[in-house]
Amino acid sequence: MYKLKHINAVKTGDLILSEEPFAYVLSSKEKGSRCDFCLERGKVLKCSGCQFVHYCNRNCQKDAWEDHKWECANLKRIAPKTIPDAARLLARILNRLQRGNGGAYKAYYTPTSFRVWKDLMSHYSDLKSDKKRMDHFSTLCMVLFEYLKDISLPNTVDLMGLYGRMVINSFTILDIEMNSIGTGIYLASSIIDHSCNPNAVAVFDGKTINIRALKDMNCLDWKKIRISYIDLMKTPYERQMELRQSYYFLCQCDRCLDENHIKYVHAAKCLKAGCEHPVNIKWRENLKLVEKVQKEKAIENGDSDRIVSNGCKEPTFNGILPLPDESVYCEKCGTEFMRNDLDKFIKTMGESEVNLENMKETSVACIL
Repeated sequence: MYKLKHINAVKTGDLILSEEPFAYVLSSKEKGSRCDFCLERGKVLKCSGCQFVHYCNRNCQKDAWEDHKWECANLKRIAPKTIPDAARLLARILNRLQRGNGGAYKAYYTPTSFRVWKDLMSHYSDLKSDKKRMDHFSTLCMVLFEYLKDISLPNTVDLMGLYGRMVINSFTILDIEMNSIGTGIYLASSIIDHSCNPNAVAVFDGKTINIRALKDMNCLDWKKIRISYIDLMKTPYERQMELRQSYYFLCQCDRCLDENHIKYVHAAKCLKAGCEHPVNIKWRENLKLVEKVQKEKAIENGDSDRIVSNGCKEPTFNGILPLPDESVYCEKCGTEFMRNDLDKFIKTMGESEVNLENMKETSVACIL
């Protein structure tokens, strides 16, 4: 679905693209609490055939039938076994390409410009040298051979090309609270490249992806539209490593090449009123020391549950550990950070880091 409100000047917040997925799956952790078609949370009923998928009403069940009818029998046949989300998504892609003429489907991002499935990059050569992804691919192949009895699987080379297009171009579908609820392939939106200094953002309304502008632009040039694929709160080094491992490229945006940003990415604001100079504090090193002592004490006291609860890390900082003896001060005005100031900064950054990590863990899609 192609929607565009502004062809010329674009203002911050403008919707520049809205698109339905080429293929998608609801995350298995949301099974029974969300509709498999519209992804809305609420009261849902099981499919009477496979007893695996759920729908919130008859309309959603009817609209989903074209994609679900072929998998319904397969899901029923392999029960009580369940299929991993990644394998189910790849199977849905295969079905659409083989049965639904999906290879010819055109996803428009302008009135005359569109993307088709084969326009997506597979990074075939990169995948072959990526042991983690190749192990994942081998596992998926075994699952698919058991799961798909009525679909002729492509040869290994072609199947790996499909797998590569899926893992490289998939979007994690998020709810309004930024929790991962599914994974989808959006052909038109896949044209948008990454930047750590993006001028657009992807947000979701159910399974619909909406691309909105983050900055004013004189004109809409899709060659210059950028979104972020990763967590921008990470350091430049961490961002580059994640991009290299997940997408096989390094970002060359201004933010990644800015020496001041690299130096002060986790800096504190100067304490002196009117001074806006950033103060570089090695909070990560200090935080590791604090965490080590706190964890050791918690274990000694038999209170290890306080460190990890329900699979999520909890902040355990109270500033009891002496900081290194080096002074921390503003390079511009000379204002020194006292012990209490440093404790407060380290605690705040540490808690923020833990919360961001928890958000990331709950937002990771089934695809590696």
